[in-house]
Amino acid sequence: MLTVFDNPSSFNVKHPLQNRWTLWFDNPQKRTGMHNWEKSLKNLITFDTVEDFWGVYNNIVNSSQLAHGANYHLFKEGVRPMWEDPMNENGGKWVVPLPKGKRDNLDDYWLHTMLACVGENFPDSDEICGAVVSIRKQQDRLALWTRNALKEDETKAAGTIWKTVLQLPDSETIGYQAHSDALKKNSRYVSCDFGVHS
Repeated sequence: MLTVFDNPSSFNVKHPLQNRWTLWFDNPQKRTGMHNWEKSLKNLITFDTVEDFWGVYNNIVNSSQLAHGANYHLFKEGVRPMWEDPMNENGGKWVVPLPKGKRDNLDDYWLHTMLACVGENFPDSDEICGAVVSIRKQQDRLALWTRNALKEDETKAAGTIWKTVLQLPDSETIGYQAHSDALKKNSRYVSCDFGVHS
């Protein structure tokens, strides 16, 4: 594959990303427990150029059109979108809930989140593992997963940038939850450990 680094004057070459990224999907209709959830998790595609990202994005169903219970997961290659993955086990996630009355911007939020991830827009992009959009009956959710929940400064900086990327109002607080806390409480989402105001 020719990249812009091989031939900077050509317009038919691809523009490489800093990392390779994998888009995952899980099908809610086949999920009945944690074991079956992992079986339903599908690796859709891995890409590493700007052009391939847009090729993927333009040929998948919009997040707002997914069935209730479905998720898209965008993670760095080699990182599985689950708490137990070694890259995630010490981390956590920022969460933006979108009640049904506020979901008009879901597709834009998800696109901007993906672009911020693959574009390495965060101050310490090595701390970013991936992002998830979850479609639910009562309230959709976006989540930004970080590698180390104990690195509070880096984690807060990522949350601040993400809130800016989503253009959320200053009055809106987004919350963070360490995966270890969620595991202890046997819940996928509980009250947040700390929030970010811009």
